[in-house]
Amino acid sequence: MPVTPDVPESSLLGPVRPSKDGDGRLSNLIVDQTDPFFFDHPLDHVPGMLLICAMADSIVAGTDTSAAGRVKAAITFRSMAELGPELELCAGPFEDGRCTVRITQESTSIADGWVEFSAEQPPESPNGPEGSGHPPAQASLVHRVRPENVMIGDPSVEDDRVTAAVVHPAEGHALSSRRPGVHRTEAVIEAGRQLSTWLTHRTGGWSLDAQVLLGGVAIDLPVGMPHSLPLALRWRPVPISASRTEFRFDLIPGGDADGDDHPVFGSLVYTGKILRPEVYARFRASRSAR
Repeated sequence: MPVTPDVPESSLLGPVRPSKDGDGRLSNLIVDQTDPFFFDHPLDHVPGMLLICAMADSIVAGTDTSAAGRVKAAITFRSMAELGPELELCAGPFEDGRCTVRITQESTSIADGWVEFSAEQPPESPNGPEGSGHPPAQASLVHRVRPENVMIGDPSVEDDRVTAAVVHPAEGHALSSRRPGVHRTEAVIEAGRQLSTWLTHRTGGWSLDAQVLLGGVAIDLPVGMPHSLPLALRWRPVPISASRTEFRFDLIPGGDADGDDHPVFGSLVYTGKILRPEVYARFRASRSAR
């Protein structure tokens, strides 16, 4: 999640108001179904990445944390966010460097978790060109339609390890950096989510119409990494099951980072479930009947 004191007004959050107890900040989420990234294709729910980005915007707006350091966070998704009624986000105050966040929809808990920052210098950057230099992954394999929304390079497989370059989005994209020339943390999180989806289909053997429901995200990442430092995600294989998937990725240098002798900058963990189309349809029908 980005950490910069001069964040522009968020397009995902309405006016901020104090919580009833006065210790937190409340805001309603703005769900624009015409957004070319969050609604890259028609959806019957609010996507998890929109919730993550809204949480990040709320946290950043309420802290003067410096633009470099390290961020750790854990978010659990309790229920699927419907397109209506409005979603409400509450961000608590920072206590001992940690802030709690939660999103509700009327009486339903949608997501909650915590975020904390610490001081740390970002990894050193080589004097190299910006960009991953890798062709993008096949859009359908990461459940994207618009090519500009693909955030990983075409993954490579070597000795059962899967590695994918992190692609930073173009200027003006919903996940482009607020500071020129710097990787935005939400874009790295989306890259990991897309690699999870790619693995579901290419390694797990699930059909392209299978639904991947995000259950939780945990990150431990440096903030303020320059674009001139190419990044990649690496996955070491574990069984992929329908009832509970767990994908763990190391964030490593991109480019010539093959082999085991490379630094690990951070980590990302994604949990969730995989549903066949007919199972997903029954699941959504049962939600609508409530």
